Amino acid sequence: MKKSAKIHMSVAAVFTYQNSVFIIRRQPYLLAFPGYHSFPGGKVDKDDSGFSFHTQFLEKYDPTLMRALCREIKEEVHFDLEEAIQSNVVSDFSELGVAIGPPFLPHRFHTHFFRVQLKSRIDFTMDSSEAEWSGWQALRDCMEQYYQGEVLIALPTWNVIKALAEKPDVRKLGMLHVEYDPEAEVPCLEFVHKMFQIPVLSHTLPPAERTNAFIIGDPSDGSYLIDPSPSSEKELKRLLQTLAAFEITGIFLTHHHPDHHEFSNQLAELLKVPVQMSNDTYHRIVSKHGAVYFKDLEVQIAHEGDILTRWLGKDIRVYEIPGHDEGQLGLAPVSMEWFLVGDLIQGIGTVVIGQPEGNMAKYFVTLERIIRLDPKVIIPSHGIPMRTTTRLKAALKHRKMRENQVLQCYQDGKTKDQTLAEIYHDIDPRLLPAAMKNIESHLIKLKEEQRL
Repeated sequence: MKKSAKIHMSVAAVFTYQNSVFIIRRQPYLLAFPGYHSFPGGKVDKDDSGFSFHTQFLEKYDPTLMRALCREIKEEVHFDLEEAIQSNVVSDFSELGVAIGPPFLPHRFHTHFFRVQLKSRIDFTMDSSEAEWSGWQALRDCMEQYYQGEVLIALPTWNVIKALAEKPDVRKLGMLHVEYDPEAEVPCLEFVHKMFQIPVLSHTLPPAERTNAFIIGDPSDGSYLIDPSPSSEKELKRLLQTLAAFEITGIFLTHHHPDHHEFSNQLAELLKVPVQMSNDTYHRIVSKHGAVYFKDLEVQIAHEGDILTRWLGKDIRVYEIPGHDEGQLGLAPVSMEWFLVGDLIQGIGTVVIGQPEGNMAKYFVTLERIIRLDPKVIIPSHGIPMRTTTRLKAALKHRKMRENQVLQCYQDGKTKDQTLAEIYHDIDPRLLPAAMKNIESHLIKLKEEQRL
């Protein structure tokens, strides 16, 4: 197993005034937590060390953290915290709690959350490079938006908002992150309300190590487990421990690749539930593993437009999204609060479009279709959810760029191996076979379009 990502020390400023909190929505193009509701703040820099404060409220805290907090606040919202304290603008200051990102996230932070309670509301001007939107919100309104599924948020931020709404005078909360026993269970995350993400260790392609399983659906309409794919019996046991908190009524597979269905047949048997997938996915799995793979299980074939279940009272519809895989299916509520896109894009690495199941022309069409549908949040099978279709647009732009490179190499008389060496010279050597598949798929598309 690869070494977990480096942990960055960081700070966050929770500005409060009466029953309101200052919230930002991060820019959707940022690598870390794109489009998430958050608080002003950022990483601790090396230059933040060796600086002491002798100001009321600040002097009893770690001087490096206070230096970073004052610097970040001044940079992002143009607010001088030390001067505000000295001017009696701040009525109280406390460290609410700490959150440490779990080891499987590509961007890990050890964040200290500090509450800055103001005597009067200040209309901050937020740095637009960090925030798509910012403003004061009543804590109860924040909670209502979350419960309506309109907010993309990490657990520590949600824990702060919920605690402040329930107890406005709270000064200390302790640990704010996801706590779980890695030896006994798989973590269960909830970036969108009632959309549960379970990152399971799977046999996937590097640099990813996990495939997101999901649990969606109102209990009264049926809760579905999406793409369970533990890599071992041990991971299967951990997944079952996590699933014990839910009543699963069905399993849904987005497509046929092993890192999306491994052990799904055993899970279906243990949970005594049907398995649903596209006709193409069913036949590809059976052609590789034999009909015995689904022996004695109820298999249901899903089609475009089917209603799988409901989420917050809204129908979840099935969408055919070929390209990466001919039989790949996506899911989205009719109101488009989110779209579960399987391997259409990844939060980690680049999608492989390989023969015989992949089709680059269809991949382009599918990307363009979902961009037109304009879901508020994109949820991939690898990585974390991301707000808006920004990453879909970036993926389409990237593939068009690669296609032009492949076309130019072909016109220059280069072989496929020479093309690979020229345009994929800087990738992990383990990914070169996957990169060659993408080159071959681009060539097929270009030939079909009579551009070769």
